Amino acid sequence: MKKGNTPQKKRKRVDWRRVFVCLLALVMVLALVLPLLSSALLSARAVTQDELRSQIASLKGAASEASDRKKELQDQLKAIESDKAKALQRKEILDQQLAAIDAQVANTESQINTYVELIAQEEIALSEAQAREQAAYERFCQRVRSMEEAGEISYWSVLFSASDFSDLLDRLAMVDMIMEYDNAVVDALVAARQEVEENLAALNASKAELDEQKAQLDIQRSEQASKVAEAQALFDELKTQAGAAEALVEAEEAEIKRLEREQAAKEKALAQKIAEANFTTGSGYAYPLPVSYTRLTSYFGPRTHPISGKYHNHTGIDIPAPGGTPVTAVQGGIVITSAYAPKSYGEYVVIAHGNGVTTLYAHMQRGTRTVKEGDTVSQGQVLGKVGTTGSSTGNHLHLEYKVNGVRQDPRLLFPGVTFTDGT
Repeated sequence: MKKGNTPQKKRKRVDWRRVFVCLLALVMVLALVLPLLSSALLSARAVTQDELRSQIASLKGAASEASDRKKELQDQLKAIESDKAKALQRKEILDQQLAAIDAQVANTESQINTYVELIAQEEIALSEAQAREQAAYERFCQRVRSMEEAGEISYWSVLFSASDFSDLLDRLAMVDMIMEYDNAVVDALVAARQEVEENLAALNASKAELDEQKAQLDIQRSEQASKVAEAQALFDELKTQAGAAEALVEAEEAEIKRLEREQAAKEKALAQKIAEANFTTGSGYAYPLPVSYTRLTSYFGPRTHPISGKYHNHTGIDIPAPGGTPVTAVQGGIVITSAYAPKSYGEYVVIAHGNGVTTLYAHMQRGTRTVKEGDTVSQGQVLGKVGTTGSSTGNHLHLEYKVNGVRQDPRLLFPGVTFTDGT
């Protein structure tokens, strides 16, 4: 009986060893495949990070071009700054300089927004890399503990304790797989540590560049304010010169005509979007300023131009208010223009409310516009702040109202408001 049972026991022992080998192989496959899956997910995110870095590089190139343009204009300005006869030309160059600074500010703001998005991606990547490092470290510790629990048994002692040649081959296969698994555990830990360090370095670099761009934006904002003051001072000087004042008004009227054509084209291009847009105009028309400001310095229609002193048609109403007073939308709608017109409206916004109705808000403070072309706005939403940009003689809101392209008196929108004469 004993002789008959011996082969059966031996086969059972060999079968269990093979089961162990299979299980070990499965563990090794999982240990190797899971990091690969994690790397694949990381690569997918890395594509997004690469795209963001590409956007930043493109923005930096555009910023360099704007800087070169600004320097070129400064050289032109220096060449004629002492020539009083070329004051109008100086005004034109100052306006172009201001436009170049505006482009720099917009570019820097875009870089800041892109860096914020990139940093958010890099923080996620760092967190995931740290989780992978922790998992790799735990696998390493688990392997060390299992080796300690097994005692001082070496790979060689496992091989030398084989009962026969077949058993030796089985043990050799197991030892190879165990050694390969041990190496994979260590390699995974090293790779995870390196990944964490690389992600942390990239994150810190992006944060440093973000801080640099924020500092740059502060400098550009200061330069912008200084250039606005310089342009305004020259504008005030030119108003006192009869010939120059007339030239300013001619330039203003020419720019307004050009902007009207552009506005009509934009309104036509956005007609479908305006018709399909999901916005609510609101109840009636809300007054665009605090109701304490109802004094008018200029009415709609015929008036004497405050700069040239000549008779002309005023395209809207002028409502004086302190600089920085919020300007709000009279109704909900779609923004068809949000721009800067140096010779006329200054900082201005145009909104289409549907059914051919549009309103225009002009002379707002530099850099305070809060909406862009194509935005959907609600009634009472802040569009910017009262200022004196463009062809303006003081802080006020210039408000226009059109129905099917024809200007109307904006006072018609506010039947409950009592306007007073402030001329």
